[in-house]
Amino acid sequence: MNKIIRTPTRAEGGITPEEKNLLDKHAELWIKRAFRTEPIKPEKIIPAIEGIYQAAGLKKPRVVIATSPVVMAAAYGAAAAIWHERGATHIATASATASATDSATYSATRSATRSATYSATHSATDSATRSATYSATYSATASATRSATASAIHSATHSATDSATRSATHIATDSATHSATDSATRSATASATASAIHSATDSATHIATDSATYSAIHSATASATASATASATHSDPTEQAMQACFDLAGAFGVKCAQNWSNVYQGGNMWAAYDSYLSGMRDVISLRLPEHETYHFWEQAAIHGGFRVMHPEFCIVTDFPEFIKTDDNGLPHCENGPSHRWRDGVAFYFWHGVQLPAHWIEDRDNVDPAEIIAHENVEVRAAGAACIGWSRMAQKMDRKIIDGDPNTDLGALVELALPGLDEPGRFLMAQCPRNGTICEGVPRISDIDDKPINTAIAAQAWRDCLPAAEYSHPTLRT
Repeated sequence: MNKIIRTPTRAEGGITPEEKNLLDKHAELWIKRAFRTEPIKPEKIIPAIEGIYQAAGLKKPRVVIATSPVVMAAAYGAAAAIWHERGATHIATASATASATDSATYSATRSATRSATYSATHSATDSATRSATYSATYSATASATRSATASAIHSATHSATDSATRSATHIATDSATHSATDSATRSATASATASAIHSATDSATHIATDSATYSAIHSATASATASATASATHSDPTEQAMQACFDLAGAFGVKCAQNWSNVYQGGNMWAAYDSYLSGMRDVISLRLPEHETYHFWEQAAIHGGFRVMHPEFCIVTDFPEFIKTDDNGLPHCENGPSHRWRDGVAFYFWHGVQLPAHWIEDRDNVDPAEIIAHENVEVRAAGAACIGWSRMAQKMDRKIIDGDPNTDLGALVELALPGLDEPGRFLMAQCPRNGTICEGVPRISDIDDKPINTAIAAQAWRDCLPAAEYSHPTLRT
């Protein structure tokens, strides 16, 4: 058995049952922080951000609170372009501040522990928190913000870049964007934390925001974006100033906005990482010099959401009004948005997959053909489940394997959805109480490990019985 050693600078030998219990509670604390829905408090978040910049050797930034992540991204694009036009020098702010506060603490913490202790504490804090919060908070918000920004910003600034300036703007944009973002991208790639985040985010589902969603976002956030942009650039904070800001930012502002993820940090939505770092300090009792500067990063994670880092300003996102999930912790709501901010920005998810708003809010009237025509197979599958497979079956190729779908016993059928490797199998039947049912069934029963090739076998699986023991009722109610 390994000898457990605890000093302010060294932890060895694994963890005790009491420490495991305390680390589990610590992870729960950070899970709650990741799901925070109370409004942001300027008096808490501003000193934390200023402390991060100070630890990185940067001047005090102008801290701006954005009403939602979409406003954050939009205002960042316009403000970064304006500061660039004013001659502000771009540096890899996000990477520099992370290295001075978060990454440095992680490296010091890892080196202060032996592998057994690291593995046990990491599992009890970071891993537990990540599984509980990643999909519902960080991944869902990051991917949805990216897609919403790409659509909303382009439309909002289109009129600012007319045909007379298009050619010159294109040349300027390529050159300026490369200069403004390349060093940040290289530094972020070199950072272990940023690399992991980019990898995870790239695998998330990216859905282009449709015109109806853009209209809602634009009307809800135009004023907020103008205000945030003006605050970040010391400009006139009025609605009329918005177009002037975007006129100056032009296509370069659009490009900057679309690249917001090169210079951002996750705030409370990177809770998994912070639960490990603070757990090693608060439960395992490490007391490292790096904890002094980590304090500011930790406070920013407790008191703020997503943030974008620029040498002149930092825009921090307010917490959402609500976050809704399914039993597996995936973002989900059957009759409205799963995420909504107080400015009206909302994201719609069905069991972890982002869908167009009207597919969920107007489910009864969505044309199944619209879902089938969507280019993304995951979205098609989630949309089909959202409006119901019985309606989808009217527009899909159906193959009856066994039985009659117009009877109470029903039929085992296959429905082909474009893009899937093989057709899905379903039990279709007429229920006296619920009308037509269409429920997915596996090809092999997990009850008796036998193939499901008949309607009887499908009904048996539905009732959690082996097919040999199932007897279909004469009259179902």
